[in-house]
Amino acid sequence: MGDDHHHSLPTFARFIARNMGLHFPETRLRELAQKMSALAREAGFEDLDNYLFQLMAAPLSQEQLKALSGALTIGETYFLRDPKSYRVLERQVLPALIDARRRGGKTLKIWSAGCATGEEPYSIAIILSRLLQDLPDWKITLLGTDINEEALERAQRGVYGKWSFRNAPEWLMEYFTPLGEGQFEVAPRIRQMVHFSQMNLAADAGNALTGGVDIIFCRNVMLYFHAELIEKTVARFHAALKQGGWLFVGPTEVDHQKLRGFNCHYFDGALLLRKGEPRRKTPQVAAPAVAPQAPVAGAVPAGASPAGHPPSSGASLLQADQRPESVALARAAYHAGEYHEAARLALSAPHLPESLALAARCYANLGRYQEAREQCEKALLLERLDVRTHYLLSMILEQLGDDAGAEASLKRALYLDHDYLLAYFALGNLCRKRGEFRDAAQSFANALRLLQRHDPAEVLPEAEGITAGMLTQLIKGMIAGLNRR
Repeated sequence: MGDDHHHSLPTFARFIARNMGLHFPETRLRELAQKMSALAREAGFEDLDNYLFQLMAAPLSQEQLKALSGALTIGETYFLRDPKSYRVLERQVLPALIDARRRGGKTLKIWSAGCATGEEPYSIAIILSRLLQDLPDWKITLLGTDINEEALERAQRGVYGKWSFRNAPEWLMEYFTPLGEGQFEVAPRIRQMVHFSQMNLAADAGNALTGGVDIIFCRNVMLYFHAELIEKTVARFHAALKQGGWLFVGPTEVDHQKLRGFNCHYFDGALLLRKGEPRRKTPQVAAPAVAPQAPVAGAVPAGASPAGHPPSSGASLLQADQRPESVALARAAYHAGEYHEAARLALSAPHLPESLALAARCYANLGRYQEAREQCEKALLLERLDVRTHYLLSMILEQLGDDAGAEASLKRALYLDHDYLLAYFALGNLCRKRGEFRDAAQSFANALRLLQRHDPAEVLPEAEGITAGMLTQLIKGMIAGLNRR
């Protein structure tokens, strides 16, 4: 079943988007054809077009939906994936919730939307069991949902192979029983905390279990949703959450500037959205703040260096106790999503390039790109060799429509650091947008070369939670699109 002449594929892609929320753009039609050809053969169809037309001729049956979700979704994950999100959950979000609920009824409700084979909700259950010494006294509702019925069946069994524990800490195995042959079963006390249910986020209206929720995890689920469905899904999560509830999403899955009813919080690479939270005038500082993650698309966290490279020299290397207190306050305000206040505090130390760069990030998050540019350029006057600030400036200039300036900034970053992975990726995107496909392919190839140094499951700290494997697949899809032009 060759896929080059299947005229029904674009129509079927739209059908899948409407009915399952799965987005297959033109660059992924070949992938869609390959997956559907396998299903067509299993169903006894020699011609793929005939099979697709039959599927589209009537509403999908439960059996058809099960087959499609199994073929078209990735039902594979692992325990404690994205450690930064779990660290924020364990150290900040849950302790505050638990403290409040001890005074007002010991109840918690958490929803893992798009849970695949269950590692995520079980990871959350394990964290809860570590935090709650009086767990039997609590009423915990922990729901895992997914469109893929076969993945949910595996989740309910609670038996996992060694691959599900990659990158996991040793203490995690205390919550599993070895079964032999590399298989491990979730401890009964953890299994009984989690309930699983089949749900299609694109179509199902939800149920009583998905209302009045304190925390929702939906990470790396909406990456392939079309824009309209992302907006619809986030609105649905907003309705499901209690006032002040938290939504964990991947940093690149949603456009935070278009959100309504949520405040954004960035905790060292983890993106959280909080429902209806009143804005604080003064941030609270309990400890020196960790360098914030820049929410400008693809930007490097402030104060962090490109993977494998030392930070730039100069004033930005001042130790924390040598910096003015306003710098720590500015970082804390940034973490809390108080960008106006963070910028004000950062600019009280205009002699520090890191403070100016932080102010630039704040203004960029607020959509005030001209002011962001001015602060970036001032930072570079003080520290011309700061690779991160050159990269940040390129992101800001692109938002301002100055593609030539953005390209120049990216090339300066690459001159300073020949192995700056994200700069190659961003340069490839710029060239692709301008129709310079050969140059785009070369930049993407350089990015792929550097990605080979990383484990596919490794979260790239400078890529806002994206793993090396995810970025590799994204770039390969873009290269495939270039090759078809």
